[in-house]
Amino acid sequence: MRTRLRTKVAAAVVAIVVGGVLALFATGGPAVAFFSGGLFLNVQVESPATLVARGAAVDVPLEVTCNASFADVFVTVTQKAGSGVAQGSGSTSVGCTGSGQQIRVRVRTSGAKTFKQGTAVADAEIFGCNQTTCGSETDSEVITIQK
Repeated sequence: MRTRLRTKVAAAVVAIVVGGVLALFATGGPAVAFFSGGLFLNVQVESPATLVARGAAVDVPLEVTCNASFADVFVTVTQKAGSGVAQGSGSTSVGCTGSGQQIRVRVRTSGAKTFKQGTAVADAEIFGCNQTTCGSETDSEVITIQK
């Protein structure tokens, strides 16, 4: 009985130690990677977006922070339009500076429906690489579209 208890206690101690070691060496969030010299990518969808050419497109504001050698940002917007859906996508390259940058990505509709004033869902992804690592980060927000 005493041997079983010791075995269980030993197993619990080993599990705690292994968990602590894994937590210590596991990759942290993007901010930890940035400060340790690794790759840092972050994109934040902002609002409001602006209608362009009577709804043929919208300019979506983003805040981008990255330290990659190169990075591309991809944005899709989806909005209820009558009995259908207006949807589109756009992308741009970003010159990473290591600090926050305000950019706009033009998202063109891809179907017969156009964007209008109101709310929509915007999804953004930043993809980038430095000398040794590639990665991506995403954000999805409900935005307001205005003239």
